[in-house]
Amino acid sequence: MSTYTTPILVLRVPTNTPLTNQQVDDNFSNLLTGIGEVNADLISGLSVASADLVYGLSLKADIDSPSFTGLVQAPTPLNGATGPIVVTADFVDTRLGNLNNSLLPEIDAVSNTVDGITTYSGIDIGSPTKRFANLYVESGNFAANTITLGTASISASDEGGVVLPLNTSVGSQDNIIPTNLAEKIELISLSAVTAPEGDATSLSYDNTTGVFTFTPGSLTNYATTQYVTNAINDLVAAAPESLDTLNELAAALGDDSNFAASVNNTLATKASIAYVDNEIASLSTLHSPNFTGIPTAPTAPANTNTTQVATTAFVLANGGGLNIDGGTAITVRNTSTIALNGGGA
Repeated sequence: MSTYTTPILVLRVPTNTPLTNQQVDDNFSNLLTGIGEVNADLISGLSVASADLVYGLSLKADIDSPSFTGLVQAPTPLNGATGPIVVTADFVDTRLGNLNNSLLPEIDAVSNTVDGITTYSGIDIGSPTKRFANLYVESGNFAANTITLGTASISASDEGGVVLPLNTSVGSQDNIIPTNLAEKIELISLSAVTAPEGDATSLSYDNTTGVFTFTPGSLTNYATTQYVTNAINDLVAAAPESLDTLNELAAALGDDSNFAASVNNTLATKASIAYVDNEIASLSTLHSPNFTGIPTAPTAPANTNTTQVATTAFVLANGGGLNIDGGTAITVRNTSTIALNGGGA
């Protein structure tokens, strides 16, 4: 800390006593000395402060295009934050976990265009030592029309087919397709024949002739369609079309599962043949019947004049009650014209 000389100033004491010229000159001289000391100390302080400021500013980054060194830290913005905000490693990890934009290579990367598809060299997703677990994509283009698996490449042919790599296997690795398979197999190289029936169905191949032999199994124990048709025809025989199915027969029997019992029960309520014969034998003949007992018949209406049999009721109603005994008529009721010729009476 700087030490200042306290200037000696002479004031008017008492105030009504004026200062001498010498006292005034001494006051100005002492003030100039004090001001000089303060000014020198201030210049010295400013020099030190300027050096400290220059050093401190040298440790700060420029506002325009700063270049940081060491570990730079900043608060992590909220997920989804936008704008000119400094991002952190945590923010990037979070955003890549919810990626919703395309990942595109640098525009100045080395590219190669084949069949309208551009690929970039030197740009990888993952590495041989740091691989992604799974890649799920809707569709993908890998090196134009070629997918490379290890040292083998699968590509599209000009005819629209697939060109498989050498030593391609079907199923296990032991089932390798020979490289000259396409040269060996032609349309006329393969044929098939059918052998006579055997105990079991089989298919064999002769690799020397290229012939497939199919041996059908015996159908002796199996019903053919013709056999079934004949059996049904024999069962139906000459039955009419309306009664040649089980459903039609059931309908004809009234869908009665105990049809025979029902018929027997119904017949038990009917008269036997012997009973009917006896009853017929006890009846009078149609021609000149000879009735016994008290035969009855319907009574004809009054004044009926036909060959219908007259009952006692008809007679009484049409002239009954007339007593004629050769003497005097006792009662005459409902008489009609009666002609009597009894000896001139």
